[in-house]
Amino acid sequence: MRLVGVLVSIAILAVLLMVWLYHGTGSSGASSASPPASRVGEVRQAAESVECRNNLSQIRTAIQMRTTTEETYPASLQELGIPATMLSCPVSGQAYQYDPNTGQVRCSAPGHMSY
Repeated sequence: MRLVGVLVSIAILAVLLMVWLYHGTGSSGASSASPPASRVGEVRQAAESVECRNNLSQIRTAIQMRTTTEETYPASLQELGIPATMLSCPVSGQAYQYDPNTGQVRCSAPGHMSY
């Protein structure tokens, strides 16, 4: 009898967890173009935002290294030798905006402009 009670309790908890994960949206305050449909979507958007920040950080570091050795900004981001997958935002898919006169690179995706 105890085993049945434990199994029923586990089943109820599993159902509640699935409902919470896939149908409950939190108020995380994430600023993006479309709100996530579930907590799994929230986690995915947060991971993509971290990936965007990481891409921009690595691109900026590569630009800084290039200007240290050659004392000029690259004409385009492709000259840095960075994989093409890192040259666009993982959320919007748009290429990062680069100004070869100032060496500034930024993301134009909503919510990523401050990265």
